[in-house]
Amino acid sequence: MISRRQFVPALAAPAFAQRQKPNIVLIVSDDHHWQCLGAAGNPHIKTPNLDKLASRGMLFTDGVISTSQCAPSRGILLSGQESYQNGLDSNNHITFRSFQGATVVEQLRRNGYETNLVGKWHITPSPKECGFTKAPVWLQPAATDYMDPQLRQGLDATADTKTPGHVTEIFTNAAVEVIQQARQPYLLWLTYNAPHTPWTASEQYLQLYKGRNAGLAPPAHPKTQPAAQTGSTPKKGGGKKKGANVLRPDGGYDWETYYAVISELDAHIGRVVDAIEKSGQWNNTLILFIGDNGYLCGSKGLQGKVYPWEESIRIPFMASGGVVPRPGKSTAPAASVDVPATMLDYAGIRPGHKLSGTSLRGAIAGGKFARTASYSSWNDGRVEALFAGYAVEPYRVIRTSSEKYIVWESKKEALYDLKTDPFEEKNLVSDAAHAALLKRMKGQLRTRMKETSDPAAAWLALG
Repeated sequence: MISRRQFVPALAAPAFAQRQKPNIVLIVSDDHHWQCLGAAGNPHIKTPNLDKLASRGMLFTDGVISTSQCAPSRGILLSGQESYQNGLDSNNHITFRSFQGATVVEQLRRNGYETNLVGKWHITPSPKECGFTKAPVWLQPAATDYMDPQLRQGLDATADTKTPGHVTEIFTNAAVEVIQQARQPYLLWLTYNAPHTPWTASEQYLQLYKGRNAGLAPPAHPKTQPAAQTGSTPKKGGGKKKGANVLRPDGGYDWETYYAVISELDAHIGRVVDAIEKSGQWNNTLILFIGDNGYLCGSKGLQGKVYPWEESIRIPFMASGGVVPRPGKSTAPAASVDVPATMLDYAGIRPGHKLSGTSLRGAIAGGKFARTASYSSWNDGRVEALFAGYAVEPYRVIRTSSEKYIVWESKKEALYDLKTDPFEEKNLVSDAAHAALLKRMKGQLRTRMKETSDPAAAWLALG
């Protein structure tokens, strides 16, 4: 176990002069398809609270996760570095092996913030080592049963305790209490495990979608059905519907249960927003909501995430709260690696180490964003990197709202026009008409790799 001194050896640089530091609330969902949100153009799903939050803030319609898996996405949010920089690069590598700086949480703490963790953790360094001052209730494993989960209570907890109730409600209750009692300014790091499997939704939310599965797929989701079922189907009983899988007995994707879990999550996020408003702190609060990764939902016959396809790397992504000057939508190439830079910028703190992300503050205000593309990566090609007995080949992605280039460790390449081919079915790498675009995107990726000291530059032939 590493000590805090080893993990955060250098004190963060002094804060910029600022009248009042805003409270920062980071809300993270888990395995959340980018279009499973009404505000993202899905008329079938009911997410009134997230939709309202988006209408009061800036919705990043092209937001991506920098590494599409649970543990590395959290490592990126803590470090402000890409997973290949910090070494926490898969669910089987959940310790920082390269990162030597102060986490964004530690930097906020050392600059006057009360730092609170509620929800899923899923990495080896403890919350205390990462800079949290309080952790009322948190989840250490990758996933949990929704009902009566095994959770840790308190910052110094090292053992799990069976906790009565629905896990989404338990996390929300703790978050509301933090908001009611926190010293200003505060950070609330609220990381739900919904809608991660094994799903359990309360009956009132299941009833919203019951019997409608055939027409529930998001409008922008590929119509391809899963190739095969890979586990147990959802079970019925006790007014709940629970399952370790995402497929129905008929082989189709179980949108009914997936949507129900998201709608229940949405209702609880509404409670968090209500608590912020009742505390009188809405006007001095930044709320960031993102998915920790996307979800393939049967696209290309695949389940889960990790792969470079759109449904895996695109996520719901928004900024809201009273510090957002005007509502709107942005096509800025926002990525999860930008979240730490954004939080430190709003807090008026100079980063204590070089960040690989860019603050979204200008884009949140409706202005331009300094970067012209987003990037995503996967680094752990071992079979044991996933739990299904297969491996995903390491890759790098550069993406804009209209185009996308992928290169794999084996030097395979793919180029897609996302405007005319949103489902990534026509590879344009060998198309002479797109040679200039291919060259430009390779050049941009090469520059990014150099800026972030990406070790993949040694095995990627970017001619």
